[in-house]
Amino acid sequence: MAPPQGGDSLQTLRHDLSNPLAAILAETQLLLLNAERFDTETVAGLKQIENLARKMRQILQAPPPAA
Repeated sequence: MAPPQGGDSLQTLRHDLSNPLAAILAETQLLLLNAERFDTETVAGLKQIENLARKMRQILQAPPPAA
């Protein structure tokens, strides 16, 4: 795939990252619904993944910096 041209590159990057990020967040949350099935270390890791995915989503949704 050819890289996007001009100012669309940031928007394309945001879109391309948002889709897999949403899947990661959804799968992590599904696993956490059954947290009692996992050991404490695994649950802590899943919670960390969830928190970092939420932070990444906020970064991707933030308005672009002024030029």
